[in-house]
Amino acid sequence: MFPLKFRFFQLNIQYVVSLMIVCCITCQYCFAQLEPAGIFGNNAIFQQKVKLPIWGKASAGAIVTVSFAAYQKQVTADEKGNWTLFLPAMKADGKSHQLQIESEGKKNIFTNILLGEVWLASGQSNMAYLTSSDLLNKETEIKNANFPNIRFRIVDNNTSIIPLDNMTSREWKVCNPKNVLDFSAVAYFFARSLHIDKKVPVGIIVSAKGATSIESWMSKESLLTQNEFKEALQKRDEDSSHWKNFVINSNKANVDRETIARTSFKGIELGIHKIDFNDADWRKTLFPLSSEKMGYPSFWGIIWIRKTFQINDPQAIKSWVLTLPLRDQNDIVYLNEKEIAIGVSKAKSNSIDIPSNLLKSGKNVLTIRMYVNWGIADVGDRTSNCFLKALDGDQIDLSGFWTHHNKIEPDVAQWQGYYNKETVNFNSMIYPLIPFSIKGFLWYQGENNASKAKQYQSLMPLMINNWRSLWQNAELPFLFVQLANYKQRSSVPLSNDAWAELRDAQQKTLENTKHVALASAIDIGDEFNIHPNNKQEVGRRLYEAAKEIAYKQHVVGMGPLFKDASYDGQKVAVSFRNAPNGFALKGGSLDTCFALLDENGQWHWTTAEIVGKKIVLNVKDIKKPMRIQYAWQSNPSAPLYNQEGLPMFPFNEKIN
Repeated sequence: MFPLKFRFFQLNIQYVVSLMIVCCITCQYCFAQLEPAGIFGNNAIFQQKVKLPIWGKASAGAIVTVSFAAYQKQVTADEKGNWTLFLPAMKADGKSHQLQIESEGKKNIFTNILLGEVWLASGQSNMAYLTSSDLLNKETEIKNANFPNIRFRIVDNNTSIIPLDNMTSREWKVCNPKNVLDFSAVAYFFARSLHIDKKVPVGIIVSAKGATSIESWMSKESLLTQNEFKEALQKRDEDSSHWKNFVINSNKANVDRETIARTSFKGIELGIHKIDFNDADWRKTLFPLSSEKMGYPSFWGIIWIRKTFQINDPQAIKSWVLTLPLRDQNDIVYLNEKEIAIGVSKAKSNSIDIPSNLLKSGKNVLTIRMYVNWGIADVGDRTSNCFLKALDGDQIDLSGFWTHHNKIEPDVAQWQGYYNKETVNFNSMIYPLIPFSIKGFLWYQGENNASKAKQYQSLMPLMINNWRSLWQNAELPFLFVQLANYKQRSSVPLSNDAWAELRDAQQKTLENTKHVALASAIDIGDEFNIHPNNKQEVGRRLYEAAKEIAYKQHVVGMGPLFKDASYDGQKVAVSFRNAPNGFALKGGSLDTCFALLDENGQWHWTTAEIVGKKIVLNVKDIKKPMRIQYAWQSNPSAPLYNQEGLPMFPFNEKIN
C-alpha cells in the first residue's frame, strides 16, 4: 500500500493528464484556421445560372462545410490548407440568402446575399472616376441613387510583385445616396441600366486604378510571350519584401512632395506677390497658359505665375469679380500682395470676388502659386479668357503675356509610378478574385498607352484571352470603352495621331477576338479634360453592347463600323456594319470629318453625303484616292450615328 503522499501524487498525475487531454482538444480548436476568400462579404451578389465557387483557407486536412440557400456541401482542405468547392447553379429568386462556412468549430456567416448579374469593372482613371467627382448632373444623380439591389465590391488599391492568393475581406456596399459616392460612375450607370432593364440584382466588382497601363493589369505568364517584356520580367527582383520597401519609399516621396507643396513659400519671402517685384528674367508665355506651352511638360512641383496690368482711370477702382479659369488643384491666388483665394481647382468656381479698394490706380499684379501634381496645369483655354469685371459691366482684359518660374520653390519628387509596373495590379487586384463567378468584364483604359498603339494592339486581345483562361471560360463577354475625344481639334487632316491610332488598336480587337464589344465615346469627351464628366452615356452604351453580346438580344449594340470603300472613278462609296437602318447626322456637318489620301501622300478634306445605307464621298481633284479616314484625330468632328443613336467608329482604311 502506497503512502498517502504517493497516492496524492498519483491523483495529481491523473489530473494533469486529463487536463492535458482537455487542453489538446481545446487547442485543436484554438489553432483551427478558417479564412474564406476576401471577395466574400455581407451584401454580396452571386452570379446566377452558373456553378458558384466558394474557396478559402482552413487547417490542413480539415473538413469545411458550406451552406447556402437550399444546399450544403463539404470539402477537405489540402496539405497547404487550401480548399474550393462548387455550389450548383441557381436562378435569381429575389430572396436574401445567408452563406455559412464552418470548420473545426469555427464559423463565418455572410448575410443579405442575392443572386443576380455580376460584372468585373477594371481599367484606369476613367473607370475609377467616382460619382462624387465632377459628374454631369451630379446632385440629382446622387440623390436618386436608391437601388438596394445594386451592390458594389470595391477592391483596395494595392500592388504586389507576385500573385496574391487573397485580399482584405470587405463587405459589399448597397447602393444608396451615401454609398454611391464611392462607386465608379461608369460602372454604376452600367449597373443601373442593367438593373432597370432586366429587373435583376446587379453586383459590380470594381478593380481600377488611375494612371495605369494595360501591362500592369496583365499576368507575368501572358507578358512573357511578348519580346518587349520578356527579358525584363525574367531578370526582375520578385522578393516581396524588397517590393514592399520600394513602395514604402515611393509613398514617402509622395508625402514629402505634399509636405513641400503645403509648407514651402519661398516665393512669398522673396516678395513675388508684390507689385514692385522684378520678374524681367522670368519666362513669358502668351495667354492661355499650359504646362506644355510654358515649357514644363510632365512637371511636378510649384510654378509661380504673374500677370501685371494697368488701371489708369482712378474712377475704376471699385468692387470687381475676377474670372480666372484654372485647371489644376489647390492653387493660391494673390492680388497686390493679398491672398484672395486658396484651394482653387478645376472642380470649383473660377469666379473670385475682389475685396473693395484692393485694386490700385496704375500698376497691379495678379500672382498664382500653382501646385502641379499630375503634370498638367492650365490657366485659361481657347474659349475661356481671364478678366476683371465690375458690377456696372466695366471689364479689364487679362490676356496677353504672363510671366512664370518653376525654380523658386524646392524641387519635389516626380511621379512615383510603382503601381504602373508590369503585372503589379493584376497580382494584387485581379488574381485574388479568381475564380469568383461573373457574367463578364467591363474595361475602360488606354490613355496611358496612347503612345504605343501597335504594342496595345497585341496586348489587348492577349489580356482578354488570359483573363478568360484564368476564369476557365473562353466565352466570358468583354466590353470596353474606346478613348473619348480630347485635346485641341486640328483644322487639317492628320496622318499620324497617337489617340486616333490607339482607338484603332482598340477597334482591331473586335476583328480577332470573339465575344467582345466596344463602346464609343468619340462624341462625349472634353477637349480640355482627360476625364470627361458624361459617364451616364458611357455606362448606357456599355449596356447596349451587353444586351447584344452578353444577353443575346436582337439589338444593334455598337455604332457603325467600317466594312469597305470602293472607288468608281468619280466617287468613293463606303459600306458599314452595324447600320441596318441607315444613318443619322447630329450636331454638325460632313465637311471636315472625312478625308482622302491622294497618290502623293497628301490628305484632303472632302464633302460627303448619306445615300441610303452608304456614305458617298466626292473625290474632287484627287485623281487616285488611296485611303479614306473618318474622325481621325484626338478630338475630331464625329457627327455620324446609326439610327439606334450610337456613334460611328473612327477609321483610316484603304480604298478598293
